[in-house]
Amino acid sequence: MDLDITKPKIDLREQPTITCEKCNGMFFKEVVIIKRVSKLLTGSPKDTDVPFPTYMCEKCGHVNTDFNPFYIDKEND
Repeated sequence: MDLDITKPKIDLREQPTITCEKCNGMFFKEVVIIKRVSKLLTGSPKDTDVPFPTYMCEKCGHVNTDFNPFYIDKEND
């Protein structure tokens, strides 16, 4: 069976550039958020550290809300 599946061609120059919510910087560096999970929740003999990679603004150090699933919106709490 010959499946000719063609993928769409995407020109990244035409896609929106994500910028920092705080300073409008457009360069980000990869950083890691580490969450500690209690041994009581995992059944392990020790607490477990779980790394979560995300991105931080190179210019001001801000982490955009969309990059941080652990963000809590204080205004809507």
